[in-house]
Amino acid sequence: MITEHQIPVTKSARYFVLKPETKPLALVYALHGYKQLGPYFIKQFQALANQGAVVVAPEGLYRFYINGYSGRVGASWMTKEDRETDIKDYLNYLNAFHQEIQKEYRDLPLHLLGFSQGGATACYWIGVSDIDFKSLILYASVFPDDFDFEVNGERLTKMKRIIAFGDKDQFAPEETIEEKLNWLKQKKVEPELLRFAGGHEIIDAVLLDIWAKANN
Repeated sequence: MITEHQIPVTKSARYFVLKPETKPLALVYALHGYKQLGPYFIKQFQALANQGAVVVAPEGLYRFYINGYSGRVGASWMTKEDRETDIKDYLNYLNAFHQEIQKEYRDLPLHLLGFSQGGATACYWIGVSDIDFKSLILYASVFPDDFDFEVNGERLTKMKRIIAFGDKDQFAPEETIEEKLNWLKQKKVEPELLRFAGGHEIIDAVLLDIWAKANN
């Protein structure tokens, strides 16, 4: 007979910081998508740093070779295998990460941006924390199907909610986007929708549009 057992272990996690050249005006936690790595992901947010934002990108705890047994490496927040445990572990990690970052940037308004898989991660984090986020930005992502709106709905209404999707996103056909938006409308958590010309990618001009909406 096979039985499953778990033990807590200590693991080192890494994060990356992109600072503006001028006085910091805001803090952005940027959560990457599947198969991305922190040092490359954060480079895509220079447009926000130019606006005075300190961008901090924590990296998922699970790294792997993207193709085969060598070459490029990516990171993930979770997979379908033992999903609930992985979510619990990364939420503990993100809470510890937040406490560390706040030692230096406690007084800055705080925004949370999740790209692709990082969007679901951001939503789950919102669901278990009392962190005062000024905005929740889901870039090429939406709320996960099992997000508890009854528990977290009131909290969501106190922050800006922005969803951005490209018109050529290979992971989000138009019917899927429409279905998800109707679902959110039923949950009474309607986000501000930003559509742009492009695919499953981060674009400077889109970041600037998002930033303007988040700080409006």
